[in-house]
Amino acid sequence: MTLRLLAVGSVLLLGLGDLPSLTRWVGGAGDATDAGRRGNALFEQEQYGAAVEAYRSGLQRHQAAAADSGAVYTALQNNLGAALHQQEKFSAARTAFDAARRAAHTPEARVRALHNAGNAAAGMGDLTAALRYFRNALLIDPAFQPARHNFEVLKRQLQRRQEQTRGGSPPDVEPSAYAKELKRRADALVARTRYEDALTLLRNGQAQDSTVRAYRRFMNRLQDVTGILDGTPPGGPGSTPVRTP
Repeated sequence: MTLRLLAVGSVLLLGLGDLPSLTRWVGGAGDATDAGRRGNALFEQEQYGAAVEAYRSGLQRHQAAAADSGAVYTALQNNLGAALHQQEKFSAARTAFDAARRAAHTPEARVRALHNAGNAAAGMGDLTAALRYFRNALLIDPAFQPARHNFEVLKRQLQRRQEQTRGGSPPDVEPSAYAKELKRRADALVARTRYEDALTLLRNGQAQDSTVRAYRRFMNRLQDVTGILDGTPPGGPGSTPVRTP
């Protein structure tokens, strides 16, 4: 999947993937798929405003011929959201991606819609909602790399915001040179998406050097990510249940 990088504040997220293709659906929605393919061609030419109109035309034609569901409807809503996103109309894009998520009949389509909605929410500055979208995408497909990357990046961004709100208080313990070296190695593992290895490294190090606990917030974030990968609800026992956005 080809990915575009999206800047959100000071973070760089893995962006929207390739558009779903629209093949002719025999059953009365041929005009809708034709409009969708025209929208895809305009999108690739970076004529995003015209692509939006083509996708909306396709949706109107599809709705006149069928219910608000099915692969064609899902692809049209996703691609409409992608075109709106390129115009930085993030709220409207998020609405379209949500419609694609609700209509999706395959895990792949649902994961794509959740991931894209997360990017739109991040574009709006709603990092909490964006994290929820990425988390729900990972609960369906833990191996989906863009959502794994974005979840970790936004976790860090949200943590920084919270610390700034609280006055940016320093850690209550100064990490030793050994602890700092472990953190450097853990960061390198995270860059390679080896979250569990990074968490194990720091936990083992804390057993030998108590100052490693200076990085406990970082370890908590790693625990959230690895919990998703093994099916444990983020936050551990007593946490708020994950809800679909």
